[in-house]
Amino acid sequence: MNEKNLFSTDSDCPVQIELYASIDIRKRLVVEYKCDYDNSPQRDFERRAIVDREDTELMAGHYRVSVEQLPTAIYERCGYGVGCSATEADAVFKSALDMILDAGGHYRLEEF
Repeated sequence: MNEKNLFSTDSDCPVQIELYASIDIRKRLVVEYKCDYDNSPQRDFERRAIVDREDTELMAGHYRVSVEQLPTAIYERCGYGVGCSATEADAVFKSALDMILDAGGHYRLEEF
């Protein structure tokens, strides 16, 4: 699996957030958002936007990269690096989803 970290919080933040873009073994783009609250575990969640194989290929063509390079292309346009704000993480996730839509693709959103 090809994976790129789009956003992470510092370890001393009260909420731990990780955002990744990856290509799974089925050649689908997956944008994953994990959020763990130190003091409120009932608020923890994980969201995944999954782009089917055909739309992943469409996206790669639109951005003129290979399918395997899509996570890096998303990082270069949307990646934030390290922060401490859920608002920053939300903005990165939204930007990654907008890239999918801008390329004419669709995604299925799953939440756990």
